[in-house]
Amino acid sequence: MLALAHLSCALHPVISRRAFVAGGASLASLGVASRPTAAAANEPEPEAVARLLSLVEGRRAQQWQPEERSQIDRLIDEVVALKAPWVRDDLRGKWKLAYLQPGPDGAGVDRRIPFPELPWNDSFQIFGADTVVNVGELLGPALEVRVSGGISEADRSVLTAPKRFRAEITQGQLCLFNSACAPLPIKGEGIFDGVYLGRRLRIGQNLNGGGARIVQVRVG
Repeated sequence: MLALAHLSCALHPVISRRAFVAGGASLASLGVASRPTAAAANEPEPEAVARLLSLVEGRRAQQWQPEERSQIDRLIDEVVALKAPWVRDDLRGKWKLAYLQPGPDGAGVDRRIPFPELPWNDSFQIFGADTVVNVGELLGPALEVRVSGGISEADRSVLTAPKRFRAEITQGQLCLFNSACAPLPIKGEGIFDGVYLGRRLRIGQNLNGGGARIVQVRVG
């Protein structure tokens, strides 16, 4: 599933066809300064961020048509070039995958398990202080894969994007209706960059799975 792809990209572990490596979605020590002031928190987002958000919000990664991608890719490049401040508190929460940008050689995110790319499936990352849970739907919310672990940042003194992280995936589960879960043999490590983090939009890049980027929108 594309979403599970975020495991690897950006601030999360990557789930690939070859190896379930940490990657995307999803991460706690993502450290960096907390939100400076209430006034700063209310500052308008950069224009490129606002435009990108307006286009991807409410979309799924598997819904994009080829003719739409060039505009989204240009906006992603603009946002990444901002090297925006990294505000640690903005990472916590639930993020939904809205767009997947293949790496320079066309590589996507690796997933060891062949997830069905059904149009109604979503993918999420849920970040805590130093943890991440990657959720990939197989049959909508009725059946999903949940992959969890911890994250740590390479250098806490870096206060702007890109922020580099290492993710260690320690547990996988196949869950029915988010309750009855069976264990999955999923473990691994991954390195990824958080290349943009805002209050509503996040972009991550997988470094050990081909350089794909994921765009996520906060949903909780």
